[in-house]
Amino acid sequence: MEITKSIFREYDIRGIYPEEINESIVSLIAKAISYKCKEKNITEICVGRDGRLSGESLLSKLSQTLSLFGIKVINLGLVTSPLLYFAAKKNKFKSGVMITGSHNPKEYNGIKLVIDDKPISGSDILDLIENNKVVENPFLNEIVNVDIKDEYIKEVKKNLTIKKGTKIVIDCGNGAAGCIAPKLYKELGCDVIEIFSDVDGNFPNHHPDPGKIENLYHLIDEVKKTNAELGLAFDGDGDRVGLVTNEGEIVFPDKILMMLSEDILFSKKGSIIFDVKCSNSLPKIIKKNGGDPIMSPTGHFHIKNAIKKYNPLLAGEMSGHIFFNDKWYGFDDGHYSGARIIELISKNDKSISEISHSYGKFFSTPELNINTTDDRKFEIVEEFSKNFSLSGEKVVIDGLRVNFENGWALLRASNTTPKLVLRFEGDSQEDLDNIKKSFLDELSRICPDIDINL
Repeated sequence: MEITKSIFREYDIRGIYPEEINESIVSLIAKAISYKCKEKNITEICVGRDGRLSGESLLSKLSQTLSLFGIKVINLGLVTSPLLYFAAKKNKFKSGVMITGSHNPKEYNGIKLVIDDKPISGSDILDLIENNKVVENPFLNEIVNVDIKDEYIKEVKKNLTIKKGTKIVIDCGNGAAGCIAPKLYKELGCDVIEIFSDVDGNFPNHHPDPGKIENLYHLIDEVKKTNAELGLAFDGDGDRVGLVTNEGEIVFPDKILMMLSEDILFSKKGSIIFDVKCSNSLPKIIKKNGGDPIMSPTGHFHIKNAIKKYNPLLAGEMSGHIFFNDKWYGFDDGHYSGARIIELISKNDKSISEISHSYGKFFSTPELNINTTDDRKFEIVEEFSKNFSLSGEKVVIDGLRVNFENGWALLRASNTTPKLVLRFEGDSQEDLDNIKKSFLDELSRICPDIDINL
């Protein structure tokens, strides 16, 4: 069988259905997962899927193959990735497989994988497939259907204190968060206004990616119209959160991390991890509040490994993945993160807009993308890093981040899509504009074949 190797990525496995990822490929992946489990004496694994159209069929094939190779399958059905991670944490073998295309376009699907409480990369699975590693003497094990949602909600309710009647708008983007977020926030005592909660893999209203400003316009309008205290948006598998204030302003995730860092560090001291795309203001605020800032490469795979290494209180990414490790389980959880933001305004007796404005204005761009190919994107970053000639401090953690006296710029290759990722920040709007222009001019000089259309 022809395998598209590029779907086996650094973080996970992701490709177009059915050309790149399909039932036959998932069966091969499941065999490799079975082998990996048996190596570690793991005989049971949790599985789930998001709301993509191909998810049900792929999950069925995954479950059948794991079962055929001697693994007991705990089938959670339609869930968010955080619910799958929660179930895995609760299971004695701490292992789970999630069928999800995350925030990719609707024709994509893929797999996120944790075995023995550790993230497993797509490249690890590809190695097992290519080396034809299979379980010897397999036997048929059972598939058990389990609903984890009520147990999750019960534990979140015990974990948080939220002012009853807090009026919020939630936008599930027709993604899997629709199966848990509305009920969760209602059980927490919030006055919940829902938009696009019906799970629909066609994503008929907008794409479920809160990292893109154009996907938040419906939420902004509804927050303003209803005079809600805040708005929350989730991506396709519910592990990322977007935030809109009571005034309808978008709060970028690095500022959300500033708010949460101050709140957590007030009562506990420790380290906080953030990715290379975050503002320079974040580590300053962490230090000011007695914390230890740690910069990480982008990607839940890297953040989770860093959490294992440093045991921080909190971790997060500019994309909206937030990992609470102070009184939660250290996995990325969009709907729990939303609840912690609501708890923040309950404790402060201030609006989310007042809290956001207290940090001042940041002159930064959201994450920007340039289309390229999976084959070319890493080559471009390497060429650019080698030939970059502007003066500034080079930070090579994940792509190239350059710190200037008046701001910074970043170029890296996306590990989930055939795109280049850029972000810029300046001390003023003029600084931001100048940094962005000079950086992009340098990119055009070094790689003239790129179509820069930002």
